[in-house]
Amino acid sequence: MSTLIRNWCRAVVMVVAPALLLAALLYHPFLSGFGPNPEIVAQAVEADPTRWATVHLLTVWAFALFVLAFHGLRGRLRDAGEGRWSSWAFPLVIVGLVLIAALPAIELTVAAAVRTGADTVALLETLQPWFLSLLVSGSALFLVGSLAFAMGIARAGITGRSTTTVVVVAVVVMALAMAAPPFPAFYVMGIAAIVAFWPLAWATVRTGPKAVDGRGAEAGDTPAAPRPRAAEERGGVLRGFGRRGSRAHH
Repeated sequence: MSTLIRNWCRAVVMVVAPALLLAALLYHPFLSGFGPNPEIVAQAVEADPTRWATVHLLTVWAFALFVLAFHGLRGRLRDAGEGRWSSWAFPLVIVGLVLIAALPAIELTVAAAVRTGADTVALLETLQPWFLSLLVSGSALFLVGSLAFAMGIARAGITGRSTTTVVVVAVVVMALAMAAPPFPAFYVMGIAAIVAFWPLAWATVRTGPKAVDGRGAEAGDTPAAPRPRAAEERGGVLRGFGRRGSRAHH
């Protein structure tokens, strides 16, 4: 894959992932209260199980695309010479996203259980300890990894100084909002993800590095022809060697 195509793939995922996440969050039924209250959640699920299932299916897809978006960001930072922070930030973010993606997957089962006539409140109360354990552990890992990515972005300088400041702040806000209990914090997370990744996508397409081979030459460059002077020097050395050999025979 050429560098141009690779950077375009990175940029497309960086654009689509936060947009899909924000769309899913806006389509999600609004939940009042400070935390995931089983009674409030049960009312939202029972009001429209199809909508509940659809929005959480979209959320799972959004988190899956975020894995690719962070992978593209890791590659972009590596191309820029930054490997100290992003090298260990990436595994933390991926594990955190996997744990967090399990939450909307659980919500899909709740929507299916409603159609069978199950007691939604009792089901949610049973699932809540496991739900909270995944939320806390996943959010903590995602927060630490995102902070390390923010440091890597700040040090790499792949965008302008003012843009870098905005992107770094947005990455931190996105990670903090992921762990915030109130539901409106998820709107902040979706907007912060767009503010963080869209400028990075533009920078990846506009100023993507050129591929470099092991000899330090850019991919596609034709090897330079030997200079005539270099050929003459080699000929002179050979002629000199011949003269010295003839003197030795005499």
